[in-house]
Amino acid sequence: MADAIPAPSTGKTAIIFGATGAVGTPLLETLLQSPTFDKIHSFQRRATDGPPNPKLITHTVDFDKLVAKDEEEVKRVKEIAADAVFITLGTTRGAAGSAQAFEKIDKDYVLAAARAAASPEKASSNKVVYCSSQMANSGSRFLYTRSKGETEEGLASAGYSETILFRPGFLAQAQRPKTRPLEVVYGALTGKVLSRFSDGAEIPVPILARAMRFAGEAGSSDLTAKGVGSPPVEAFKRPAGSAVTVLTNGEALRLGKSLL
Repeated sequence: MADAIPAPSTGKTAIIFGATGAVGTPLLETLLQSPTFDKIHSFQRRATDGPPNPKLITHTVDFDKLVAKDEEEVKRVKEIAADAVFITLGTTRGAAGSAQAFEKIDKDYVLAAARAAASPEKASSNKVVYCSSQMANSGSRFLYTRSKGETEEGLASAGYSETILFRPGFLAQAQRPKTRPLEVVYGALTGKVLSRFSDGAEIPVPILARAMRFAGEAGSSDLTAKGVGSPPVEAFKRPAGSAVTVLTNGEALRLGKSLL
């Protein structure tokens, strides 16, 4: 039997950045089913029609203004006073066009959004839940994994009671506007071969979304009770005493499956 979703907590509010992406779309769908959150605020670059639901409030946001700490733009986000902030923003160097543009979207936008959404009045209990990547490491020689690692470390000092980091492998069943040929090939390899030998190879995005939702609802203590999540390695740069929990692909896979 599937484990129960945490009991309702009346009046809680969530923010999601990246709700139109491969992970964000199923995450938004499952958040709207959550009994824990009464309101879901989706901040996105372009106005789109989300799933019809009285819990959903959509906003357009200028991420460049958030990076520049524009007072009005930051205020629009911060006044939500969210209990949990979910971030699934990301891109590739190819899609961004350059290394600089990639880091702006993948790191600068994420950190600016997280800082803007951190509510001082909820500082003792709020959570930020971020979809990072396998092998994220601020000391990596590779742009993608280094950017993810630097973003993780930045989130640890962004003003949250808990920082929960998911490091998925290949994102199976991801719905994208354009087919990525290399992903098709690699997906066949992970799905038919590698996943038979390791739970670190891939994760279906609906399973990942379910696990992220639980993390935002329940927090690190309940993750520990389920036998998933651990502190980052010693080299991870973070403020003393900050609560950071990392979930591997295998842990996210087990958690998400237990909630079906």
